Amino acid sequence: MKPIGFISNQITSALVDGSSIIWFPVPKFDSSSVFTKLLDENGGEFSIFPQKGKLLGISQEYVYPLVLRTVIVTENGKITIDDLIPLGETVIIRKIEAEVPFSVVFKPMFNYALYRPVIEENRFLNPKGRDCIAFIYDYNGSVKRVNQYTWEFSQGHGYLASNYSSDKRHGAVSKRGKILELDYKRSFENTIKYWKSLDIKDVKMFNDLYRTSIFTLLGSIYSPSGGVIAAPTTSLPEVEGGKRNWDYRFVWIRDSSIIAEALLEAGYIVEARRIINFLLSLINFSSKPFYYPLYTVEGTIPPPEREIKWLSGYKNSKPVRIGNGASTQIQLDIEGFFLSAVYKYIEITNDLVFLRDIFNKIKYIADWISKNWILKDSGIWEDRGDPKHYTHSKMMMWIALDKAGKLSKLLGNNDEWEESRNRLREWIYANCIKNGYFTRYAGSEDVDSALLSAPIYGFIKADDEIFLNTLNKIEEDLLTDVFVKRYRTDFMGEAKHPFLLTSVWLARVYIMLGKIDKAEEILNKINELSGNLHLVGEHVDVEKGEFTGNFPQNFVHAQLIMAIHDLLRKKFNS
Repeated sequence: MKPIGFISNQITSALVDGSSIIWFPVPKFDSSSVFTKLLDENGGEFSIFPQKGKLLGISQEYVYPLVLRTVIVTENGKITIDDLIPLGETVIIRKIEAEVPFSVVFKPMFNYALYRPVIEENRFLNPKGRDCIAFIYDYNGSVKRVNQYTWEFSQGHGYLASNYSSDKRHGAVSKRGKILELDYKRSFENTIKYWKSLDIKDVKMFNDLYRTSIFTLLGSIYSPSGGVIAAPTTSLPEVEGGKRNWDYRFVWIRDSSIIAEALLEAGYIVEARRIINFLLSLINFSSKPFYYPLYTVEGTIPPPEREIKWLSGYKNSKPVRIGNGASTQIQLDIEGFFLSAVYKYIEITNDLVFLRDIFNKIKYIADWISKNWILKDSGIWEDRGDPKHYTHSKMMMWIALDKAGKLSKLLGNNDEWEESRNRLREWIYANCIKNGYFTRYAGSEDVDSALLSAPIYGFIKADDEIFLNTLNKIEEDLLTDVFVKRYRTDFMGEAKHPFLLTSVWLARVYIMLGKIDKAEEILNKINELSGNLHLVGEHVDVEKGEFTGNFPQNFVHAQLIMAIHDLLRKKFNS
């Protein structure tokens, strides 16, 4: 995938390909999209392009966090577009400064492009619902409508906007909207002030990648609840033309916990605690603490997975899916990731009042794991085959018991789970080691790059002989260029491309072992692939030098933040 821009207002987001908005779910991250060209050439778009003159180039950069500037250069002059989604509004505002005439294609489609709109002047109405989207402009030049979806603008400057509303009576061009009036210039400028106020600190290495990673994570938080999505897209394929196409616009317990840890590491304590509080609200006492591996952005039960058959898919990669079938799985590692995030929060803040308030939930997690660690699960990779005793899941359950014990001691209580923890560890060593290395699951001889997290989360020391043997086996079996695949094969066949989460884990392990050059090589390659925008995907196609999978991928950005911190501590003691 070539570089694509990401903008957000912490309610919804959009993807910008060159000067085209090609993905815009409304009214929130996990809603159906009104611009869906990302997944079908005829899926709808909001595009700007010069009317005449030879195109000399297009460049993009973030001028402020989550404010994307696109410059189109022609032989006759340039067009500068600043894109953002304003706070508190389901609107995209595009600030334009044009030295040459340009055309605008504004073609919204409803329900993932299933329904063409009913058009009333500049309003586009859902024929099967009440919602609508309006094209609005405040421009100092001349404007001419060419057809239903196309306008021609003279040179000049001003603002273009797509204004979504759940009912045509609510929208900007409704009677109510005209009375109240909308000032998009004010909204635009105040949104910029907000993002500038984030005060992202510069670092001595990989600064642009680091800063982008932070504001990408912050932009992926659903502000009304504190839930944070794994990625803003669905069905971007692991392999072009393949079937590994999944919807990631949900709150995964694992991903959210990793993101909270990264934000804590970067000093965003309030935002991380909001994520942790959201996750705490999902814990139930009647069964497994996190009954589902993922939830909606509001914290409700995730929808079933289904296929959108009318879309051709990204570069003809079918099927396009919405919802995620992993919601039906048992995943046993997620409580360990969660308690690691809680432990880091307490470690940084020493907020024992908060810890006392939530300790009954921590205790329930540890009690449940103590009784149920022998269960099989689908593992971190959400394998849709038969459940197994995945080694990584067992390790993360041990981590959950370890963190619970440490948190209990901070309150002056006993560690009630030491015996269970010891039994679990003995089981792992008795069943999940073959030829001196940890295996993917009990009884297997394969390795899994998820095992690279074992020293990072504290299950084993990085220089332990068994872990070093595991590392060597992962390098032998799964290394491609400087990146690692998750595993060799799964229920869908070969895992073709390396996975960036575990590749960053590999970099962090190298830092722990003092192999700084190897770690820097991985981070340099990712930084190089991320281009001017420094957004990172899920997988990497080494041959093409492109990211694949859903984009941008938040747990990769989160681990990059932590890897850069690890590197800075090692090299500069900072």
